[in-house]
Amino acid sequence: MNNILITIKKEIRSIFRDKKALMAMFVYPILIPVMVILYGSIYENVDTEEVTYTIGIDYDLNTEEESIFKEMNINYIKYDNFQDMEKSYKDNEIEGYLSYNKKDNIYNIYVNTGSSSGLTTYEIINNYLETYSNFLTNEYLISENIDLDKAYNHFTIEEHELNENNYFVVLLFGISLTYVILSICIATSNMAISTTATEKENGTLETILTFPIKKKELILGKYFSSVIVGFIASLISLIFLVLSLFIGSKFYEVFSGFNINLSLFSILGSIITVFGASIFIGGVALLLTAFARSYKEAQSKISLINMICMIPMFISILEVKISTIYYLIPICNFEQILNDLFFNNISIINILITLISTIIYTAILIIFIIKAYNSEKILFTD
Repeated sequence: MNNILITIKKEIRSIFRDKKALMAMFVYPILIPVMVILYGSIYENVDTEEVTYTIGIDYDLNTEEESIFKEMNINYIKYDNFQDMEKSYKDNEIEGYLSYNKKDNIYNIYVNTGSSSGLTTYEIINNYLETYSNFLTNEYLISENIDLDKAYNHFTIEEHELNENNYFVVLLFGISLTYVILSICIATSNMAISTTATEKENGTLETILTFPIKKKELILGKYFSSVIVGFIASLISLIFLVLSLFIGSKFYEVFSGFNINLSLFSILGSIITVFGASIFIGGVALLLTAFARSYKEAQSKISLINMICMIPMFISILEVKISTIYYLIPICNFEQILNDLFFNNISIINILITLISTIIYTAILIIFIIKAYNSEKILFTD
């Protein structure tokens, strides 16, 4: 036991002395508040900023149409013919153009719906035409002495929002949780590479094995040092995440009403979850790097873990429905449990599935690691 503690102290001391490795380990925790505040600021500006669109028309507007254009914040340029409008669009002077065939009473919309600005322009022109059409309909009904209230208001519609949180902030929170798990991956990976591939490449592992220490104690010391560093990185990430959301709610309206569960249960549950993630990911990182003969080879093998971490982020973006089986998938289940805890969607069954599967996976990993390090081919590069 004493040899294991000595190994843990040695490995942690060495990684904290390496400034480059230290920066790489804690880059994701630092990125979380930067990302939350930055995206919050961008979204706030996009959401509140009034955008004026300029379109081309080849017909004269009446008073009502001019009023609609003004209310919808649309600028227009009047052209004498269709060819001038077309040329103006090609010269990027207008976002789209509208031509009116008075004879057939047809409005022709010309926009590029393949671009975001073109699609927005189409929606604006279409809204303008619908508004004007409604105005003409009202005029006709009034001329026929028809009560507008009876003609339109057949029933009352009341909206009830089932989700209390803004989609953008929920998505941003999901991405931030991915960064929390990624911080564990980066931290444990750097530690595993340092304690295995780098030592084998430098030949220091052979020297360590000459000391009065059992291989099993050496392996467990390296394993627990990776777990500790990953756990520290994850705790810093969680603190930064909660603080950044708290700060964001003070400065940006988009974060207002964002309700996450910060009860004692969710906090303790999240700490236990990231600890479980550190235990599992630390084992995977150590096992992968055990078979690497060089630092570069170890890095390429470790990239597999980082790729798996990105899966929940895409599931969050696509809003894929999660089934119970999903909680059997290692790494992905940790991110989902964190999400469930903070949004109070937790299920005891899902917790048990994640907990039991993590214990089984970790036990298998440790057995494989011990067996691997008992092999001379793994211990030495030659």
